[in-house]
Amino acid sequence: MPRPRFNKLTPKKRERILEAAAKEFAAHGYDGASLNQILDRAGISKGAAYYYFDDKADLYTTTILHYSQQLMGELSFDPDLLTAANFWDEIANLYRQQLTAYVDRPWVFGVAKAGGSLPADLQAHQALRQLLEQAQFLLLQLLRKGHELGVVRDDLPEELLLALVIAVDDAHDRWLYAHWQEHTTAKLEAAALRASDTLRRLLSPA
Repeated sequence: MPRPRFNKLTPKKRERILEAAAKEFAAHGYDGASLNQILDRAGISKGAAYYYFDDKADLYTTTILHYSQQLMGELSFDPDLLTAANFWDEIANLYRQQLTAYVDRPWVFGVAKAGGSLPADLQAHQALRQLLEQAQFLLLQLLRKGHELGVVRDDLPEELLLALVIAVDDAHDRWLYAHWQEHTTAKLEAAALRASDTLRRLLSPA
């Protein structure tokens, strides 16, 4: 987590640093991201950076948590309102919210979704692990609700279904982010329908 001096910065300066980091991490991943490039974009020196963060991993963790919490906090979704009739429409709407909310700030989507495929040495980080567990718990809630409603298959182990959903979601998000500049709001809405339909075909009972 960031050092106390980071939290004492003005909100505008904190956001400038995190935005620079998010753009670099979203574009190149953790291993490929350049700390020097982030610092240049943020307008701070390497010496000053160590007043705020322990290292690159600490900056990455702070950035992932900040934007993932922002993304999840802005979603409007209540699993208790799902029915057999609206289940897949609501899943499509959930995707739509995630994609269209950041049409002009793709790095928010890119770095937030990067949290699902962390390097092994960062997965042990407590705050990141809790974030992953929170996201997986939401997916499990959806799968279990789908089972209850009869719209999600029950012929495969729950852990396998969860792994399949995560893999498909990750592959779709990586492809989408790589082609983000080609997408208008309308195309992102279509992508949301495509993603939800792919999951529907995968998860629906035979």
